[in-house]
Amino acid sequence: MARNKFPVHTTLSSEAIKILERYEKELGAKNLVLEKALLSLDSTKFKSKIDINNIDKAIKRIGTGVFGLDEMLEGGIPKGFSVVVTGPPGTGKTTLGMQFLMEGVKADEKCLFFSFEERIPQLIQHFMRFGWDLGSHIDDGYLEIFGMSMLTFEDIGEIIETYKPQRIVFDSLNVFTDPQEFRRSVSWRSLHKLLKKMNITTLLVTEKEFGIRTRVYDTYDFVGDGIIFLDKIQVNEVEPTLTPVMAVQKMRATKVDTTPQPFRFTDKGIAKYRTVNLMANKLQERMNAAHSPLSEEPRDQ
Repeated sequence: MARNKFPVHTTLSSEAIKILERYEKELGAKNLVLEKALLSLDSTKFKSKIDINNIDKAIKRIGTGVFGLDEMLEGGIPKGFSVVVTGPPGTGKTTLGMQFLMEGVKADEKCLFFSFEERIPQLIQHFMRFGWDLGSHIDDGYLEIFGMSMLTFEDIGEIIETYKPQRIVFDSLNVFTDPQEFRRSVSWRSLHKLLKKMNITTLLVTEKEFGIRTRVYDTYDFVGDGIIFLDKIQVNEVEPTLTPVMAVQKMRATKVDTTPQPFRFTDKGIAKYRTVNLMANKLQERMNAAHSPLSEEPRDQ
């Protein structure tokens, strides 16, 4: 009685059997047959994973909670993006980060705040001036704060997988990791992969030793899907007082005007002015004139 050529054929599709027969006929050696066949099957499986028809083409945008900023972003940050919020010290980066989380809490989204240089009581006292009752949000389970955090990337990953937040702020990465090692770090890449897999919208706060007029970028800028730069500058020759400004220097999948826009600190957080475009445009013209051709801008990856 002839043996069945494929005694376990019930576990193979007709397509798989055809691939096996073709490579067995071409190569003869069974180990090569199986290797080539499995590669073909993997290739077919990979093609099904990147089927363009299965990709959601609609971009869901996440409100930042910062008045005027969402208008600059076509309605908000694309969901699942990791955005670098950067600038010199004292320009409002931490405030913007918590304001972003407070907007999430309003929508019943779970939020995480990792501070690597401030204690929790100090953070709570700072944010009370904006009327943000962080204690009640923590009690309700919508907010968790880790102050003066000594956590590792692996610890943070475990917290994220357990808590399952929709929004996260890291403040600031300069304290947490060396910029020269950060981008190539296997631990960071694993955490970044987790953030993307869970579709978490993340703000990565970093410190700059220079202002917005200096067109130089650091390692952190290149890992973000977007860059929001905060600074304080003199916007005209008449008024010597420094004015806070914000600029969206980059945001993938979004048409942005990179012109710096003045903003102010209010009793509810920070908000962009609405009627100072001419002043900002003049500022941009001066910045463009001083722009060095040797500076390197972060590319979309």
